[in-house]
Amino acid sequence: MARILIIGSGFAGVEAIRRLQELGLCDRSECIWVSANSKLVFLPLLPALVSRRYRPGDVEWSVEAYAKRVGAELIDKRVTALEPGRVHLEDGEALEYDYAVIAAGARPAFYNVPGAEELSVTVYGVDEAWGLGEKIERGEISSMVVVGAGFVGVEVAAEALWLARRLGRELRVTLVDMLEEPIQLLGNKKASKLTREILEKLGAKFEMGRPVTRVYEGGVELKDGTRVEGDVVVWSAGLRGPGIEVPREALARGGFLQVDEYLHVSGLGGNVYAVGDAMAFRKDDCISLKMAREALRSAARAVENIAARLRGEAEKPYKPLITSCRPMAGIGLGPDQGVLVLGKKIAFKSTLVHWYHEKLRKSYAKLLSG
Repeated sequence: MARILIIGSGFAGVEAIRRLQELGLCDRSECIWVSANSKLVFLPLLPALVSRRYRPGDVEWSVEAYAKRVGAELIDKRVTALEPGRVHLEDGEALEYDYAVIAAGARPAFYNVPGAEELSVTVYGVDEAWGLGEKIERGEISSMVVVGAGFVGVEVAAEALWLARRLGRELRVTLVDMLEEPIQLLGNKKASKLTREILEKLGAKFEMGRPVTRVYEGGVELKDGTRVEGDVVVWSAGLRGPGIEVPREALARGGFLQVDEYLHVSGLGGNVYAVGDAMAFRKDDCISLKMAREALRSAARAVENIAARLRGEAEKPYKPLITSCRPMAGIGLGPDQGVLVLGKKIAFKSTLVHWYHEKLRKSYAKLLSG
């Protein structure tokens, strides 16, 4: 009986377990699910906690009951290191495995900027997002600096401004980024223009084209010496890998796990797969983007490849759908505005992103609650 290990309970981890069940692998193999918190957090809606459009229980669910239903043993511990055939847990315990899928997600990247990690807040967890909204509700902050004008940054700024407007409070929000325009990494100039227009109408200000060199109590300093003041600094400037110790050849830039076309992690013997935000996947000049849809697709492919190997069949390569060459995204900017991005040329205002997120949210609530 093979032992299959899934690490992580985000979108990719839950999808890997779901696919194991669909393929009947947990009936014929030993399935072990290791998660640092035994919860799925619906990351796309964390900014909406800031504005109170959702509450914590709406976007976070325990996976314990689901693990029991599918026949997976759930271990509520953090994985600290991984080597061929064995993983190490935070309490020193070691687990043997035949196949492993690393779906441990990513963490905020602070790029060694002085004060960034110690003096700023992130919105990558339920408590942080809800707490930021509490500060606005109580009138504890009247200004905010958002470092990073990517997806998280622009959505947090929009939700914060919307909440302040609803409460009749003054809130000055300034977005800063080393790039010239918001969500510039998508390479869609129209999407950047529309996002900026919507945010400016909500009252946001921009300080673009200069990196942050220091975070201090009450603001940030930019490379040219400009200081941008704020009662709170929200850090959303990028991501780094999951922080699991692996052989050096397994690591790509930023600490992500380097995978081949079959999602095998380099240097770990061919039986370890990385999926979702934890992986670094490149096809020619196109990089798989860290989107929920890609997390689901990559997790499904990894499990299908494990199933194929157990049957003695050939694996199939992973073919990403959403890449740096073909971006697709929905950006929610408050409760009634958004931007839909289709490739590098097409972008338009749309609230379809809200409909899609709510539909997906309800499906996970149903799946995990039974």
